[in-house]
Amino acid sequence: MVYLEIELTLDQALKKGVEAHKAGQVTEADRCYTAILKAQPKHPDANHNMGVLAVGLGKVQEALPFFKTALETNPNIAQFWLSYIDALIKLNRVADAKAVFDQAKSKDVKGDGFEQIEKRLIELKKGLEINVESYKSKEPPEDQLQNLINLYTQGLFQKALVQGLELLKYFPNSFNLYNIIGAANKDQGKLDEAIEAYNKALLLKPDYAEAHNNMGIVLQDQGKLEKAIGAYKKAIAIGPDFAEAYNNMGTALQDQGNLKEAMKSYNKAISIKPDYANAYNNMGTALKEQGKLDKAIFSYSKALVIKPNYAEAHNNMGIALKKQGNLVEAVEAYSKALFIKPYYSEAFNNMGVALKNQGKLEEAIEAYKNAISTKSDYTDAYYNMGIIFQDQGKLEEAIEAYKKVLSLKPNFVEVYNNMGVVLTDLGKLEEAMKAYNKALVIKPNYALVYNNMGVALTNTIFKKPNRELQNTISSLLDKKLHARPTD
Repeated sequence: MVYLEIELTLDQALKKGVEAHKAGQVTEADRCYTAILKAQPKHPDANHNMGVLAVGLGKVQEALPFFKTALETNPNIAQFWLSYIDALIKLNRVADAKAVFDQAKSKDVKGDGFEQIEKRLIELKKGLEINVESYKSKEPPEDQLQNLINLYTQGLFQKALVQGLELLKYFPNSFNLYNIIGAANKDQGKLDEAIEAYNKALLLKPDYAEAHNNMGIVLQDQGKLEKAIGAYKKAIAIGPDFAEAYNNMGTALQDQGNLKEAMKSYNKAISIKPDYANAYNNMGTALKEQGKLDKAIFSYSKALVIKPNYAEAHNNMGIALKKQGNLVEAVEAYSKALFIKPYYSEAFNNMGVALKNQGKLEEAIEAYKNAISTKSDYTDAYYNMGIIFQDQGKLEEAIEAYKKVLSLKPNFVEVYNNMGVVLTDLGKLEEAMKAYNKALVIKPNYALVYNNMGVALTNTIFKKPNRELQNTISSLLDKKLHARPTD
């Protein structure tokens, strides 16, 4: 009796879901199908319909598990097979689609759509099957390659990777495919796999300037600056007007501290591509690092004339203005960056610093909290907030902020020093000395820590000159005198 009641409820939910689906009420349909699957995860119709819903929303990859479950539960429904095969075709997984079609035929599944889908598979197979001898000179059809590029530019890196690898089965010597696969891997943080793909692209086409440039970007991300610069130079040797390679080489040289050569690269990039906002922004940063703040601000301004919604350039402009002491203008620049990019944690943190320097401590704390809300492991924001709490005399709050920093970055030496000062102010001498000791383990010649230890011990002696305390202090001093490094 209970079983019949459950089945009736599921049937009603399915009917309601189908009606909503047909009426275009996607949210309601999804709610109904989800409720069914929660009660009966392998419900064939609900799984199939959920897959159809996903395809309709452009989420074809996500639809596959639903179609597969529907088929495994009830392989006798022709539409389940057709929907699954169609989804595989949409993903350019033609070989997999053909295998599923053959499986359906072996089970003697029939339906009006099978003849039509068989014709599609034959046409696709003709388009993809190429004589092995001609592989070396062939690339995927332009529309398929463009579809892959579109997935990548939309930020659908995993989908681009899956589709690229599928096409690679038919075009194993496509340097374009390897280049895109490398880029998709890079943007998912798979740097070794990206380098492997770029190397394969360059084996097929040694004069592929774009792949050399992309290789340089990955090597730079790995901190291999010399190798990165070498890759950029190869790209430039092949394409002397490759502005992006000059710009990227500039950033690698800048990372090395070679600002003079970096400036040459940026200037070359701009001479080739006068409206290159990114190069102007990077040049501004190089000038800022040289202390040439007026020139840096001018360079950021050039970038923003070309690209007004360049959030990073607004943020960098704010940093330069702050260094000049123009705090109001700096805050305005950070505000512009945040208007364009509302979850820009670095801009929130930088705004907090400028507001603190204006004496607007509560507003600064709010900015730091916003930075943390957008980037929960933002140690600098926690540290800066701790300093304000310390300045305000909110010592317990400061301790909590510093502890959060150390949980994320245990070797943040300045935090141990600050923690020692706060603990001293709280009268917790022993804990303060432990904090100072930890700072000295990380940085043995940290003079400020030795000074703060001396101040803490001296102040405590004068405040509480009892015998037991003096013995404790003498013991601590004796340990520190032995630990003090010699000049």
